[in-house]
Amino acid sequence: MARTGLTRIDVKRARDALLAQGQHTSIDAIRIALGNTGSKTTIHRYLKELEEDEGASLTRAGSLSDAIQDLVARLAARLHEEAQALVDRQAAAAAAQRQQAQSEIARLGAELATVREQLSGATAALCAEQEAHAGTRVALHQRDLDVDRLTQQVGDQTERVAEQEGFRLSLEAKLVHARDALEHFRTAAREQREQEARRHEQQVQQVQAELRQANQTAIVRQNEITQLNRDNARLVAEATATTRLARDQQAHGEALQSALNRALTDRARAEAERDAAQAAADARAAELLQVREARDSLRADLTKLAAQLEAQQQLLVDYRMRLGGAAG
Repeated sequence: MARTGLTRIDVKRARDALLAQGQHTSIDAIRIALGNTGSKTTIHRYLKELEEDEGASLTRAGSLSDAIQDLVARLAARLHEEAQALVDRQAAAAAAQRQQAQSEIARLGAELATVREQLSGATAALCAEQEAHAGTRVALHQRDLDVDRLTQQVGDQTERVAEQEGFRLSLEAKLVHARDALEHFRTAAREQREQEARRHEQQVQQVQAELRQANQTAIVRQNEITQLNRDNARLVAEATATTRLARDQQAHGEALQSALNRALTDRARAEAERDAAQAAADARAAELLQVREARDSLRADLTKLAAQLEAQQQLLVDYRMRLGGAAG
């Protein structure tokens, strides 16, 4: 079907242009020259009409011979055959292309169906994935809540650990303070015991000195009594009594020496008990009390000894006074 406005004049102009260019005036060439417009049937009809008109004009003019007319007719027929063969080839090629296109369309349709099936499967998988993703989001949210809860618990536990650590450090500080206080108490108790021991040693030494002095005094008195016995036979009985008194005093001195030895033994025992009782403060206090009692007992013995010595001195004074009275 020709396009609107396509005329035989347009076909003739296109054919004449191709002839002027030395090209073959086929239907396809003329159609291309026309801008790919018009149907091939219309163009063939117009060409045939042009050829008939041109043949009629040649016949009427009588300028051409029959041989030329025959040649032209054969050429026209040949051209028509060639054009028809070309058209047939192009039609066969077009049919092959159409068949190929239909096969391609069928293939593409199958591929489209496959793609649609894949798309349907992918859509279903996407829906399942979205549902799984929704479940995962819910699980993730729950896990975030669990993480927050565990984080809070960890924070609380950390605070409790910090409080316990502070309490432990406070207990350690108190323990160190208690140890320092106990060590200070032990040091003070040890110093006090050492001072008590030194005082006790000094007192023992003082008692020993007094005892030696008493022994020397007794020896001096014994010498005096002996001298008095030689000087005054009449006072033999008194001298004998004095000698007996001196022996009594010596025995008393020996008793004092025994008491002193017992005191030393008690001090050694107290020191041994003090060394053995350092692990317990109460035991050390008891030992210290025992030492103090022993010291008080020793002081009482010393007081008694001093009183006895004073009595002996008074007795010697009286004896001397009597001796002086007798000599007079």
